[in-house]
Amino acid sequence: MTAPDARGDRSTVARVSDLAARAGIGAGVTVLVSVLPFVGLIAPAVGGGVATWTDESAAARGPRIGAATGALVAVLSLPLTFLAVWIAAAVSPAATVGVLGLTLLGAAYVVGSGALGGYLADRIAADRERSPVPADAATEPPIERLKHRYVEGELTDAEFERRLDRLLADDDDREGPASRSRSERVDSPVRDRER
Repeated sequence: MTAPDARGDRSTVARVSDLAARAGIGAGVTVLVSVLPFVGLIAPAVGGGVATWTDESAAARGPRIGAATGALVAVLSLPLTFLAVWIAAAVSPAATVGVLGLTLLGAAYVVGSGALGGYLADRIAADRERSPVPADAATEPPIERLKHRYVEGELTDAEFERRLDRLLADDDDREGPASRSRSERVDSPVRDRER
């Protein structure tokens, strides 16, 4: 095991391939949503949000995932762009410049809207993690509340792991180096869920 593997760091290739996979999910959602009347106008934001929602990383990287989603959609629309430029070139040079300008404006909209959707998905996830808790649960430690939500089936395995990593990272930042391992800090909620 290399030093980066021991720390849990991922290689650049793994991070890029994960980002591309999320962008692919978001691009598929964008294309599907774009055919709906009126909702199709915000399809890149919806696609970027869904792609970010599927991210299991502890780091908030929604705008990056959303922008990658928008960029992939823009790249996928290149054949239509080439067709429009070819037709415009047959009409006049001014039409060609106009089509290219509209294409760049559209690409900027798609990438920016995807990034906005990713950012909003990150914000919603963060707000849900910090949502007010009932009075009886207010005295319960955050990790215990998280375990309870997981056992009740409110969280998927991936969501539980991501939120747990964030809570443990926050604890480590506040307390310095942790004296206990992750397994010591968290009882196996899977056993509790199976009961």
